[in-house]
Amino acid sequence: MNYKELQLQIEQLQQQIKDLKVKLEEECFLPYVPYEVEVPEDIDDYYTTGIYGRVDRLENFSAPYKENCYKRGLTFKTREQAEQHDKELILLFKMHKWAEEHNGGWTPNWKDTDEEKYTVRYDYADNQLETFYSYSYKEFSKLPYFISDDTAQQFIEEFGDEIKEVLC
Repeated sequence: MNYKELQLQIEQLQQQIKDLKVKLEEECFLPYVPYEVEVPEDIDDYYTTGIYGRVDRLENFSAPYKENCYKRGLTFKTREQAEQHDKELILLFKMHKWAEEHNGGWTPNWKDTDEEKYTVRYDYADNQLETFYSYSYKEFSKLPYFISDDTAQQFIEEFGDEIKEVLC
């Protein structure tokens, strides 16, 4: 390869580098587009639950109603899934109300890393619920937090079987 050929190859590589830089800058500065949930075309075949726990098929509802139900996670492919969701809502509300009453007005202070906070978790290996404490890590759980291990244990005694049946 002679000098001219080498010089031409270097120029071509430099142009490729420039083109790649431009492409990279364009990709990095694309406007942010938030994720949007799309309503499935077969939404009429889905089910939802009403405030009285009644399960309805969505076929007779308006398009905006179906879309709003879907985007809120309130539609289900089967009647059984809708019924299960309704049971979960009732149980979760009941458990959180119980926790409010038994925590005596206490709510976790996540900025206080010395404060113990208790919750309940399920051990699949032993098929049992157990208390779990944390000082500063909030796990994303549907279950409430408790002021003490004793309160968490009482919670397991009160709701353990129902939690296993409905949530596990």
